[in-house]
Amino acid sequence: MINYHKIPYIKLAPEQLEKEIERNGTFYANVAVWTLLFSLPLFWVLDLLFSKQQWVNYMFLRVVCFGVSYFIFWFGNKSKWNYLVHLNLVVGINLALASFSCGILPISESLPYFMIASVMVLLLNTTIFWRPIYSMMHVGGTYVIIILLYSLTGREDGYAGLVRNGGGAYFLISAFSCLIAHNRYLIVKKEIQKNLIIEESNKRLLEQNELINDQHQEIDQANKRLKQLNDYRQNTLNIMIHDLKNFIGSNEISLDLINRTSANLTVDQKEILSYISMGNDKLHYLSQKLADSAGADSSKVAFNIEVFDVVKEVEKAAVGLIDAASIKQVSLQLNLLPTALNVSLDKVFVQHILFKLLSNIIRFVQNGSAISIHVSQTDNHCVIEYLNKATPIGIHNLNAYFNKLATPNSHNAVTNQSGLGFAVAKNMVDEIGGELSYNSNETFGNYFKIKFKLA
Repeated sequence: MINYHKIPYIKLAPEQLEKEIERNGTFYANVAVWTLLFSLPLFWVLDLLFSKQQWVNYMFLRVVCFGVSYFIFWFGNKSKWNYLVHLNLVVGINLALASFSCGILPISESLPYFMIASVMVLLLNTTIFWRPIYSMMHVGGTYVIIILLYSLTGREDGYAGLVRNGGGAYFLISAFSCLIAHNRYLIVKKEIQKNLIIEESNKRLLEQNELINDQHQEIDQANKRLKQLNDYRQNTLNIMIHDLKNFIGSNEISLDLINRTSANLTVDQKEILSYISMGNDKLHYLSQKLADSAGADSSKVAFNIEVFDVVKEVEKAAVGLIDAASIKQVSLQLNLLPTALNVSLDKVFVQHILFKLLSNIIRFVQNGSAISIHVSQTDNHCVIEYLNKATPIGIHNLNAYFNKLATPNSHNAVTNQSGLGFAVAKNMVDEIGGELSYNSNETFGNYFKIKFKLA
């Protein structure tokens, strides 16, 4: 069977995978710790029902266990410990207390405690996300505590009584829960890998989308250049054909005048006259074919300046990138002026700038965030702003991205490299006389601004 979810050409970096595993592990660790902490009232009810004589002592032990567990959890998060450190400590303390209760109580009262301990271990191993060796270590530790306490209390019925009164069920369920923890670790790790691959694939799709737009822009520029060359050629041909026709017409008039007095011409003169007439006919034929064989070229194509509404172009660029934004679950919020803002620029260049900048902003902002697009008028200038109130890209990263283009003509060599779309957009803005600025920090998020002079 073909595995449609596997993308063999994408190789994940080990540090990227470890970082994502740690992030998911931290989330599941918080869930597991709070589950253990909030299970305290359940054990109070159990103590009241089955250990009425000792329930006060047990309550004191459980309150101490709760306090120590919460302090470890709080201090570990504050000190930024690895989640496995405080998680193992909290789980170890709570399972040690549960196994202590099961091993110290009389055999007639131990069954409910074994059942609750079984549920606790099963729930823990179906919630938590860590390597299964940790589950085996904690479960094995509970076995040692239960068997040791059971031996020290000198029970008359031996280990058979332990198995009959709930111990056997606990050993079986807890061992089975370690298998669940193993399977869960493999499944969640596979899901993390798949999500990272999907995210990397989406990033590549955005890059391909940007590359396609670059190619469209190059095609538009080539078409513009060809049109200018064609206009130049046509004008040149018109001048040349006009001059040739005038020359041919003058020759025909002269030939007609000579032919009228042909009676006075000698045979040799008449033969020369026929050669001249034949050459004039050839010139006439060549003048008709000149347009098909002429060509011209230009070393540099000037901007095709025209007056257009930049607000419509901003909206068009946003609409064209809706699919790209949805891949990263990024929402685009348009705040456009109801009136037109006319600029006198190269329309194709402006379209490419708006598409290039917005596509790179979408690529680098945080997943699930929003990009607010504003168009306003300030001091006879059109101002286009992009705001993203999410995790900052970082001003150092943006400086590196926007300054990667060392030379304006190196575009074709760098389009496949990450982050260079920002540099391409900035270079094009500078070429047509605009201004592009940016910022990224914790206060303002990610901010980009383009200014064009109004027509």
